[in-house]
Amino acid sequence: MASKVELTGPSGFLPDRIVHLHPTRLCNLACLHCYSTSAPLFTEALDANVLCDALGVLRAEGYTQVSLSGGEPLVYRPIGRLVERAKELGFRVTMVSNGLLASKRLGPMLPLLDGIAVSFDGLPETHNAMRGREDAFERAAAGLAWLAEQGAPVGAAISLTRDAIPELPELADRLVELGAKALQIRPVARAGRARTLAPSTFYDASDSARLYLVALALQMELPETRVHCDLAPAQGLWAQRDAYAGLLAECDDYAERPLGELVNPLVVTDTGDLKPIAYDFDRRFDIASVEGLSREALRDYKRDGVAGLRSLVGAALAGMAERTDLVDWFDHCARLSEVTAVAA
Repeated sequence: MASKVELTGPSGFLPDRIVHLHPTRLCNLACLHCYSTSAPLFTEALDANVLCDALGVLRAEGYTQVSLSGGEPLVYRPIGRLVERAKELGFRVTMVSNGLLASKRLGPMLPLLDGIAVSFDGLPETHNAMRGREDAFERAAAGLAWLAEQGAPVGAAISLTRDAIPELPELADRLVELGAKALQIRPVARAGRARTLAPSTFYDASDSARLYLVALALQMELPETRVHCDLAPAQGLWAQRDAYAGLLAECDDYAERPLGELVNPLVVTDTGDLKPIAYDFDRRFDIASVEGLSREALRDYKRDGVAGLRSLVGAALAGMAERTDLVDWFDHCARLSEVTAVAA
């Protein structure tokens, strides 16, 4: 087992040091807004042996949670082995699934999972249109209910277009009735396949304010349910800028600091690239490859490559100082990475 580095204090705006792991883009759906452009035709997948080895390296770099996504993680055949290895290494393990295969494939893994979220895009008509399948909502809801019946720590990951915002209160009530213990709410991001959607899909400042206020109301109306909105007041982010002290503070030798203190979340894409913050972060900010990943390779990145990320995050935070709107921070940084890369 790899050595572990236990860190205290914040790293980015997250409570845990998270590895978002996408072992495949294979999916049983081809959702219109999928940020990873996953679909049934993408059959390639990362080697489980490579991933298990890489997880040992990342645990030693201070990461504490593995969040499995995709593609649909339940169509990745070695998913059980990956979960078992992550738990052996001491990770908390969570998963985001479309829910269609929950009752068929999740059973043996449930005791090992610290959380599972089933994804939703609105009420049935909206959800089914976005997922391209007439029974998508029915099956996802059945999957959530089955997980709740098993006593699993289940919640819902909700992504909404601007037109679906009015559906959120009823959707939240339905999901809580089915057994969801947590709701994570965010606007659809302009990433992956969503880039082909109409401009009216995406939010302006007033749309963001509406979603944020509905989420706040749900927090009060559903006191037994953990409700989180990915939008945050820019001034609040500025006030919490010390969360990035590990990355932004002056340091004589970044190479000796755990990666989990500098980059959080860390994303492993289906092509094996390690990226900071978001799946679609511009490739110029790539950290390393999962193939043959070593602490030496990460030390090289911390010595020679982290400066670009420091500059981007520092500029993004500085930009919050005078703003009075709401920001989806991780998506904001991803979009800024595209602009920065073009400028470079």
